[in-house]
Amino acid sequence: MVMTTVFTILVVISALLRVEAQQDGCRCKRTMKGREHLHPTRNSLPVLSLDETQELEQLPKHLDWCERGFCVPSWNQHIPQYCGSCFAHGAMSSAQDRIKIANKRQNYTGADVMLGRQSFLNCAPGHGLSSGCDGGEASDVYEFMLRYGLPDESCLPYNATDHTKFHATNGTCPPHGYCMNCMYTPESRTAPVCFPVTKMVRYRAKSYGHLSGELAMMKELMKGGPITCGIACSYEFNYEYKAGILEDKTGFLDLDHDVEVVGWGEEDGVKYWHVRNSWGTYWGMNGFFKIVRGTNNLGIETDCAYMEPDISKEELVWEEKEVYGGSIFGIVPFKETAKEHPILDTSADITRPENDVLGHELPLLESDATRRRKEDGISTVLATMFFASGCGFAALVAVVALKVRGHRYVYRAIA
Repeated sequence: MVMTTVFTILVVISALLRVEAQQDGCRCKRTMKGREHLHPTRNSLPVLSLDETQELEQLPKHLDWCERGFCVPSWNQHIPQYCGSCFAHGAMSSAQDRIKIANKRQNYTGADVMLGRQSFLNCAPGHGLSSGCDGGEASDVYEFMLRYGLPDESCLPYNATDHTKFHATNGTCPPHGYCMNCMYTPESRTAPVCFPVTKMVRYRAKSYGHLSGELAMMKELMKGGPITCGIACSYEFNYEYKAGILEDKTGFLDLDHDVEVVGWGEEDGVKYWHVRNSWGTYWGMNGFFKIVRGTNNLGIETDCAYMEPDISKEELVWEEKEVYGGSIFGIVPFKETAKEHPILDTSADITRPENDVLGHELPLLESDATRRRKEDGISTVLATMFFASGCGFAALVAVVALKVRGHRYVYRAIA
């Protein structure tokens, strides 16, 4: 009898977890904070006026920032494990391409800047910006860059994890979670040690904003460079697209992914957007795809974001006029003129020491609330079923098991 009850519990739990996994799917959990009214399932895009239609017709038929040589290498958000960070990849891809454009305009021809994805996923959720691998939106990235700035990826390699691994600091970001190094040091000559790097070049956003519609997208692409847009991942997009111009015929508009739009063009009379995905270069056309333009296909013209990069800190270490140099411990003044351009901020404004217990809980984010509702629902179903059958102990075991499985640390917010 006991074995039968235990077996029944395991079967039911397994079935319910499979249902939960199917509901979640393998999609990026993007959000639309304060812009729900723009969602394509609620409202269609506004019709262009006559003047706007004429302006659209006068724009170039083709523009592509990759063809101009301003697209840095592509990424894969799901290596070495699944992480719902499409919003971060789309936003940073656009930002670092815009940094390359800004550097070119300043006649700086240094190496491409690849922004610190892991630094963001480790630290931003502690400031209420995104849920890390549980999703977010482009404005979370740009707001973080506006407030604090991001280092490049040489600070930390991407490992598809987020703030939830920092148990000692209740989910907030310790100093080594933003930037670190591992080296032999004068104090440790016999064995290498790892230590936080607190001063580095940070790339910031001067400003950022949202836009929608074909005309606004094209004008912003011309003005500043690639932009980030939400898109609805249909079955065809996920599993059947190989190359060419994608055109969804189902009307699917459930925005659940973010991508980088790098340009537009026409082929055989068909207008298209040229777009970069974040699923590796083996997907699509070397990591890119084309989708019909002007019809809001898969909702790609509904919710887009852009940013204006601030490269002023990078200018201080340019070879042509360097003011700062570098060391294994971070950047340091190189010339007397550094006094005129002080870099005062350290990672202390972003991180907290591991022994610093903070007093405010993170706000309950949408993804957390959804997950908790599912867990509570599963627990209720199991408890009701087993209590109804007269097996109170089995019901208690089932509820406790699910609660333990679904337990997440109570993370604290950095004030």
